[in-house]
Amino acid sequence: MLDAYITAAGVDAPAPEPAPVDDWLPEESGARLDLDAEGITSVIWSTGNGLDFGFLDIPVLDQWNYPRHTCGVTEVPGLYTVGLPWLTRHASSTVSGVGVDAEYVAGHIAAR
Repeated sequence: MLDAYITAAGVDAPAPEPAPVDDWLPEESGARLDLDAEGITSVIWSTGNGLDFGFLDIPVLDQWNYPRHTCGVTEVPGLYTVGLPWLTRHASSTVSGVGVDAEYVAGHIAAR
């Protein structure tokens, strides 16, 4: 829409920069990952805007299929969560409120 406006209005705008290449993904994406073998000591999981934890096969979910945690720190070493409703406060699952929880979790990770 912006490009169409720039063209229609005759705006002298620079050419758009090419989209960055997403080369951070592993070449093989299997259903399982050996964290020890890969040298991964911490996991930050993100589920988008739907609460579906069906991919977890570790005993971290409570009777309501919600992760057991204290301020985003789960009982599984290296497993954290942010962005969940009422993680620590009403705004925890909003863009404007997740930062406080993310800062706490990042601090916990850095202290390890």
